[in-house]
Amino acid sequence: MYCKQTPFWIKFIIVETMLLGALGAGIVSAQSIFYTGSAQYSTGSYFFEENTESFSIVNGLGWSGEKFNISFHVPYIIQNSPWVSYGVSGFIPTGGPQHKAVRDSSGKGSGKGQQGSGKQKAIDYGPANSSTSIDIPDTTSYTQQSLGDPNVYANITLYNSFSGATSIQLNTGLKVPFADPSNGFGTGKWDYGIGLSVSQKIQNYFFMGHLMKWWFGDLPDLVLKDPFTYSIGIGKSFAGGKWLINGSFNGYTTIIEGYDPPMNVGLGVGYIITTKISLNSTASFGLSESSSDVSIGLGWQIKF
Repeated sequence: MYCKQTPFWIKFIIVETMLLGALGAGIVSAQSIFYTGSAQYSTGSYFFEENTESFSIVNGLGWSGEKFNISFHVPYIIQNSPWVSYGVSGFIPTGGPQHKAVRDSSGKGSGKGQQGSGKQKAIDYGPANSSTSIDIPDTTSYTQQSLGDPNVYANITLYNSFSGATSIQLNTGLKVPFADPSNGFGTGKWDYGIGLSVSQKIQNYFFMGHLMKWWFGDLPDLVLKDPFTYSIGIGKSFAGGKWLINGSFNGYTTIIEGYDPPMNVGLGVGYIITTKISLNSTASFGLSESSSDVSIGLGWQIKF
């Protein structure tokens, strides 16, 4: 039987980062407490015959110190099919209660796309083993809503230049299994990850890079590989730093054998209303069969 075993030192670093983040937050003033929220709508057929529409609202609380940050988030999800699971790093088309069909359909044929539904993603990034969409039971009348799996994120600033233009952070994330996997709102297993992010400011431009290793819990009949997530982005600020526009490319390495991993391009706009209130909006477009076609979102943060 396939079994994943995460090295002890990896688990230790993740836990230590979160504990240090909590400790760092505890020794700073109450003004470091913040509330964050977001609303996101995603739609796409992924590699299924039917289209899945997902709407999520995420609320969270966080504490921020000079070098430590930790936050806790709880999503509420409304979805018209159970085939897409909400995870710590986004939506993944696991098949939900029919995940065995995804396993059995992987590795069949050659080529890429969703030919069964007459749909092809905009960009082909090479061959995949899935040649047709997976035909699963009709979910026309299916609409479910529920709390999703809570997520915890923590990061430590490893390096910050004297001018503040260059920053390197150690990031960790943890998903707590809470949601019912039979409704497609989770996998029923713990997920956790660790990685680095780098940012560089040059005048009014911002350059960002992110790499993170994740360990995903498996479903009973579907092995989820432990992927890397990566992203690169560039942004520019306007109006004295009150406005920020950015573009990014985001992706995973393989999660489900035989299927291209999620990849998308995104655009974002941020606005700082006051020193304590900020807003941001995002739009992303899928580039592979495991991604939603379109996703739009609105986020906000309030510091206390």
